[in-house]
Amino acid sequence: MKKIITGIVVAWCGFCSTIYGGSQIYSEAAPSPASFTWTGFHLGAFGSYTRDHVEPDLTLGGAFNQIAPIKSGLESRGSEDFDSNGGGLGGLIGFDYQLGRWVIGLEGAGEYLWSRGSSDTGAFVLGTGVPPLEVRTSFKTHYLFTVAPRIGYAWGRFLPYVTGGLAVGDLDFSQSVKDLVAPAAHLGGSTSETNVGWMVGGGVQYALTDHWSARAQYQYVDLGSVGFDSQVSNAPQFRAHHSGALTEHNASFALIYKF
Repeated sequence: MKKIITGIVVAWCGFCSTIYGGSQIYSEAAPSPASFTWTGFHLGAFGSYTRDHVEPDLTLGGAFNQIAPIKSGLESRGSEDFDSNGGGLGGLIGFDYQLGRWVIGLEGAGEYLWSRGSSDTGAFVLGTGVPPLEVRTSFKTHYLFTVAPRIGYAWGRFLPYVTGGLAVGDLDFSQSVKDLVAPAAHLGGSTSETNVGWMVGGGVQYALTDHWSARAQYQYVDLGSVGFDSQVSNAPQFRAHHSGALTEHNASFALIYKF
């Protein structure tokens, strides 16, 4: 009986030794891959689609105050909102740092925009004895730069995130009011300025490899407003202030390389 027990113990020890040795060999032969991290500098390129919302505002003063019905009608037509569409191409640079599942980063991006919009009221008459008038308004933006932190929550190679920060863009605004009977009597002008505004948005990014990733992003951008003063060319006592505000809905798709 003692010999049988001794034999079982020896056999069991030998079996355990074989399993342990085999697992060591397997472990050394096929190590587990290192876990993916979002930490690092990155560069990228992107294309975008932008829908702009333009809010003009025409305010008349001076001698216009003596003809209130005409003033209110003209201000109303010169303050009608309109939308425009355009595309963009740009690049980005940034850095991310991963803490557990949380990813914190800072990114700068710049793009050239083909966003142009205009509004034309066509001919209209505001009252008896008043000549037909026409209001034309146009808005252009050529570039957009953003610098913003972002914070995301990673599920391995999948990273949803939110972002918000500084936005800088150019606003090219013009507006004219024309007397269609006497073209020499016109009101209006134009201005072009670079404005500092803000943006907020979010997106989803997926790591295709340890270095390459793709992402889709949405941004709401507010670039504020620009304005200028003018007067009727042959009657300077009729004065006006023209202004326009621009907001953007920007959707983009980017390819990014992480170092």
